[in-house]
Amino acid sequence: MHTTTIKPAEILAAAPDFFALQMGAAPSNTTHPLAQDLSARRIAYAIGAKLRKPSDTEGDMAVMARGLRSADFARLLADGAKNVTVAAFDAAAQEHLQFAAVTPVEGFKAETLPAIDGDLDMQPMSEFAEIAHGAALVAAGGAAVQLTTFGRIVWASRHLIINDQLGALKTVFAAVGAHAAQKEAAIVAATLGGNPTMDDGAAMFGDANTTKTALDGAALGVAMGLLRNQTSAAGNPLNLRAAHLVVAPELEYAARKAVLDAGLSLKVAALAGLPAARWFVLPDPAFHPVVSVLRLAGAPTPLRLEHKVSFDTDGTGIRVTADMGAAFLRRTGIVRGGIDLA
Repeated sequence: MHTTTIKPAEILAAAPDFFALQMGAAPSNTTHPLAQDLSARRIAYAIGAKLRKPSDTEGDMAVMARGLRSADFARLLADGAKNVTVAAFDAAAQEHLQFAAVTPVEGFKAETLPAIDGDLDMQPMSEFAEIAHGAALVAAGGAAVQLTTFGRIVWASRHLIINDQLGALKTVFAAVGAHAAQKEAAIVAATLGGNPTMDDGAAMFGDANTTKTALDGAALGVAMGLLRNQTSAAGNPLNLRAAHLVVAPELEYAARKAVLDAGLSLKVAALAGLPAARWFVLPDPAFHPVVSVLRLAGAPTPLRLEHKVSFDTDGTGIRVTADMGAAFLRRTGIVRGGIDLA
């Protein structure tokens, strides 16, 4: 198909699908029939012509440059790049999201996000007896949390658009998504590596959830026992089953070998940024969350892609930002191990 005869309105109608395809999306039955035959250069020209009708003395490159610098072109590029950026983030974040919960927050102000605890123990009943009311309370040991915004700018130069080299941008956006996940993993590691004072005035880690031993099979058994014996607000054993073993990178081989040799079903996660020789045992976060990453309420992903205006760059810019944070929700449900613990 020859795009020289296509009207600008038809080009713009096909443009979203064109950018999606260029960023790795598979064609579908709903893909615009013109999408696979367009070019970024042709779309930029169509937008430039839409913004202002070309004059008789204006060259094609000037019209294309006007479209390239517009918010319309950047929006199309950002929408097309969002899927590849988010997919790369999700893939790279799997390591820490397997043991961390996800908690929505309403904004960027500091707030406390404790978990729920209370006297909810099932009680024996005699015939016709009333059920005693349980008391659901916030768990002791919440910590103040706050979202932080991180960002990078990706520039698409005029030469890249003229040469129709959007494949290079796909690689860049994927790398930005992966780096955002690495930043979140570093935030989680910094949270785990600290020992903050919680809202009840006591430290996060104490004798009840710490074993001052190097990681091996015996130490792992001690940690699993500590996890089982931790108590609820009502004083009852929580009987939590260990589901995750999180270790500093140099312990990954030893951790996987210890789990394999013992025939355990623990999932092992290595996290760069943890203090040397540090390790943690945690339950399934689905029913007893301890450490959590933060998400802005209503946002399906922490990533945003937006137009970045610049009069000094010959091209268009996409600002990629991520709202991220992490915090402990409670003191119970985690055991910390390592020989360097004070």
